[in-house]
Amino acid sequence: MRTRTETPPPEAEQKQYWDQRWNQVQDEYPHAWARRRGAAILAMLGSVSLQHPRILDMGCGTGWFTEELARIGEATGVELSEVAVSLARSRYPHATFLAGNVLKMALPAAHFDVVVSLEVIAHVEDQDGYLERAVQALKPGGYLVITTVNKFVHDRTDWSEDSAGHIRFWLERGSFRQLLSRHGFRVLRMASVIPMGHGGILRLVNSQKLNALVTRFMSERTLEGLKERIGLGWTWIALAQKAR
Repeated sequence: MRTRTETPPPEAEQKQYWDQRWNQVQDEYPHAWARRRGAAILAMLGSVSLQHPRILDMGCGTGWFTEELARIGEATGVELSEVAVSLARSRYPHATFLAGNVLKMALPAAHFDVVVSLEVIAHVEDQDGYLERAVQALKPGGYLVITTVNKFVHDRTDWSEDSAGHIRFWLERGSFRQLLSRHGFRVLRMASVIPMGHGGILRLVNSQKLNALVTRFMSERTLEGLKERIGLGWTWIALAQKAR
């Protein structure tokens, strides 16, 4: 994993990484994990009062979730990879897609009711600057829904690190909340989804034999939900609100 003391890869190298990445996985995405995460996000958004909101999807990838968001409002997706944006524009006609670095591009101030960010915050050099863009883009009282890899689970999972150009600054639950609070967001709800991992304590928690025994007394989904509630999901999801 790249540390914060290392020089981050230049933007051109990052762009090349994501162009290659999205080109390789374009026919595999969204997979079951992405859809599970997406359903949880839509449920969170359904818990707040939104009437045809303007939505900004920061780091939209190939745009499948931006299209889902377009079902509830006016959705705009922003993505560094031009390959991903080209795919998004060809596949999803009900949303607007822009290619560029969200840390540098011009965005209308206090324009959006909702900002969504899926699995991006861990892959940017300047996490504070990234959240400031969300603050600037949101109307007072607007909502941020943001997800990131759960460092506790990641560190207990065999997951090979991939090539240069890929920034990886994973977050614990506490540091994630602190980062949001530091930028004036009030965290309304935090949840984890997609339990996994097999190192350390997770070797026991996710043991097939133990889980088979437990599911004699409760459903697999109930057990999965219990793990998610105590923070053992692969992904953290936070629903936060900008000050009015």
